[in-house]
Amino acid sequence: MSELLYGPRADLYDAIYAWKDYAAEAERLHVLLAEEGVADGARVVEAACGTGKHLAELRRWYTVAGVDLSAEMLAIARARLPDVPLTQADMRDPIFGPRADALLCLFSSIAYLHDRDALTAALRAFAASVRPGGTVIIEPWIAPEDFSPGRVGMVRTDTDALKVCRMHSATLEGDRSVLDFAWLVGRPGKPIEHFTERHALWLCPRPVFADALDTAGFDARFEPDGLMKQRGLWIARRR
Repeated sequence: MSELLYGPRADLYDAIYAWKDYAAEAERLHVLLAEEGVADGARVVEAACGTGKHLAELRRWYTVAGVDLSAEMLAIARARLPDVPLTQADMRDPIFGPRADALLCLFSSIAYLHDRDALTAALRAFAASVRPGGTVIIEPWIAPEDFSPGRVGMVRTDTDALKVCRMHSATLEGDRSVLDFAWLVGRPGKPIEHFTERHALWLCPRPVFADALDTAGFDARFEPDGLMKQRGLWIARRR
C-alpha cells in the first residue's frame, strides 16, 4: 500500500476534504500572523501546500508562494492559482527565492517526517527560507498521549458527479500512527473503484519538537488553540 492520495489519486484530495473550512483557517492564521508582526502585503510561503486551497485564501492579504513534493498536487494548485509561484521540492530543502516574512506548514504535513533528524533538517530549511525575525507556523500531528489506536473513522462525499467513501482504521507501530484507508469511488457511467493505501505519521512528543525548533534557530511556543482539534500550532520566530 502507498500514499496514493498525494500522487496518482490527487484528483480525490479536494473531494475528500470538502468538509475543511479553509477560509476560516486562513482568517485564524491572518490574526496569528498579525500578532507576530507580519503585516498585510508580506511574503508568505507555504511548505507542503498541496492543492493550494490555503494559499487561495491567504492571498487576500499576502504575496504568496508554495512548495510541495507532489507533482500531481502541484498540477491542481497551478490550475487553481496560475499566477502564484509554485515549486516542486522537499520540505527539507530551503525554498528558492527571496526570504519570506512568514512560512507555514499546515494540516500535519510535518508528521510525514519520521524522526528527529528529518524534522530538524526541515526546520533548518524553514529557518533558511525566512528572514531574521521572520515567523514560522507549523500545524503538527497529535501528541502521542492523544492518539487512540483502534479508532475507526469514515468520510463521505456525495455529489451527482462523484461519490466517495473513505474508511480508515488507526494502529500504533512504534512511535508512528498508521492509518489504513479503504476507498470506494463512484462516477456516473464508470465501474466502482476500490483501492487501499497506508499513511504513517510520526507521533512526535512536544518536548522533542520544541528542542528541534530551538536547534534549528527558533524561539517557539505551542498554541493549543489551533486550527483543528488536538493538533495545536507551533508559532516560532527565527533568531
